[in-house]
Amino acid sequence: MEKLIILILISLGWIFNYSHRMAVPSLAPIIMKDLGINNAEIGLLMTSLLLPYSLIQVPAGYIGDKIGRKKLLTISILGYSLSSALIVLTRDYWDLVTVRALYGFFAGLYYAPATALISELFRERKGSALGFFMVGPAIGSGITPLIVVPVALTLSWRYAFLVLSIMSSIVGILLMVAIKGEPIKVEGVKFKIPRGVFLLSLANFLGLGAFFAMLTFLVSYLVSRGVGMEKASLMFSMLSLVGILGSIIAGFLYDHLGKVSVLLAYALNSLLTFLVIVIPSPLFLIPLGLVLYSVGGIMTAYTSEKASRENLGVVMGFVNMVGFFGATIGPYIVGFLIDRLGYSLALLSVPLAYLVSAVIIGLDLRKTSYKG
Repeated sequence: MEKLIILILISLGWIFNYSHRMAVPSLAPIIMKDLGINNAEIGLLMTSLLLPYSLIQVPAGYIGDKIGRKKLLTISILGYSLSSALIVLTRDYWDLVTVRALYGFFAGLYYAPATALISELFRERKGSALGFFMVGPAIGSGITPLIVVPVALTLSWRYAFLVLSIMSSIVGILLMVAIKGEPIKVEGVKFKIPRGVFLLSLANFLGLGAFFAMLTFLVSYLVSRGVGMEKASLMFSMLSLVGILGSIIAGFLYDHLGKVSVLLAYALNSLLTFLVIVIPSPLFLIPLGLVLYSVGGIMTAYTSEKASRENLGVVMGFVNMVGFFGATIGPYIVGFLIDRLGYSLALLSVPLAYLVSAVIIGLDLRKTSYKG
């Protein structure tokens, strides 16, 4: 029972971790109008949080193993909640960039200790457990427009972040008081990164770059095609909420199909993002939601197989760090391309990145099979 409570609370913290970061894409048209900024600068807002987020990944994995993963997770939730609340005090674009960077630092402390802890608590069923945990991006992205858009339209887009901060702070307090002590303590922690994770990390680099670029500009793209702001936000929510089921199914698939499910996920993302860009229909958003969020859980499970208990946090952090370097530059590059080439042409870089990721995973699987 305690393991289930831990999984639920950690998953809630991950949901709000994503909800805070995806509030900017949800409110992009409003923020752009209010601050007088362009698509590249909206992309830079995502970059400003993802750069410190990326850099702290490996230290977070190591520190979590050393001082206790639950302790670091609590610090992360309360830290990112307070940081995001500071947006209420911002007055211009560069204030917002600075606060988002601070948020990115605290948010970056979360993934490595969370996934390492879940991988050890649910060893035989880690695919299913991590699939459940990785509904965080889907739920977080899906509920965000439903929370922040009404607040932004009624009060101000800045107050939308304050509302999210209050909600996520409650989760941090619950984690602190409901779970006594550390569920798992790690002895003989090692700061070691095996060579076998480099191809996997490169695929993650391209895949997360594509993922965040798609999410950052999907609402704006739909609006550019004549869809109303509220309808575009609902379509975004639909994509993400369908992703909840996709993430859970992906976890079970990994437990049964193993590593090949990673290749399948990237290939399907390439196909479906291409179709959505060419034909932005709700009919394609439903299957895309199933596969777009499927990558996280199965990639995390696959990554955990390339580490030992002593360096699990470090390896999880390293692969995620490289991935979020891609996420850091992806939205800015795509935003830059949109300003010069238009949405339809620039966004074709997303399915291309997923296709290259699938090829890299195929090479990694062949290499692993050959060594085996």
